[in-house]
Amino acid sequence: MPVAKPLLVAVALVMLLVCVAAAEEPPRHAVAGHYDVAHPRVPNAPRSDSTNSIANPGFETGNVDRGWYDCGDIAAYVTAEHPFAGTYDEYSGTPSGAAEPLGNSGVCQLVTIPRGALLTARLYQLSNEPDASFAYQEGDLLDDRGNVVVNLYKSVNNRAAWVLGKWNLDAYAGRTLWLYFGVHGDGYANRSTEQFVDDVTLTGATGPTPSPSPSTSPRRPAASARI
Repeated sequence: MPVAKPLLVAVALVMLLVCVAAAEEPPRHAVAGHYDVAHPRVPNAPRSDSTNSIANPGFETGNVDRGWYDCGDIAAYVTAEHPFAGTYDEYSGTPSGAAEPLGNSGVCQLVTIPRGALLTARLYQLSNEPDASFAYQEGDLLDDRGNVVVNLYKSVNNRAAWVLGKWNLDAYAGRTLWLYFGVHGDGYANRSTEQFVDDVTLTGATGPTPSPSPSTSPRRPAASARI
């Protein structure tokens, strides 16, 4: 039974559109990101109790300041868009949110890790990436050269809601490191990854913070809750 010509034309048109779309999809290449920690090295004093060691934990100054610094290749921002609490939260990504940043967009703060350290942060993460090959949300501890000492999480979560992240950092007690939250991307225009951060806390157990031991090798945080 012969196939109707209109049907054949419709199938051919669909195949042509698929081929054109595939041809217009530009190739992607991984881009190296840089963590800029060339800032004044004045860490917050570690607390030996439940008091928060993070300065400006909710970004309520309305700016990336009071301990926080821009630490990526492109700027991060403080915004009034849906904060978890208060008036402001931090945002990493492109200004429009319509593409991937080219490199890193994020903030960092220099902290001395107290004994029994527990880090918490509220995260609001959006992404339409299928995986973390070219872009992702992340949290890290960095050394003074901008090297990653430990990656706390690396994700492409897409959930329009605040989630509480918790990380046990007791293995790093006594060390002074840069706490970093941000987004990494390859500059791709057809995908988008964003991250909002609010209410960052770093608390310790009662007792003095030990001095770091030179013989202790860095370890991944115990019971790290990946977001």
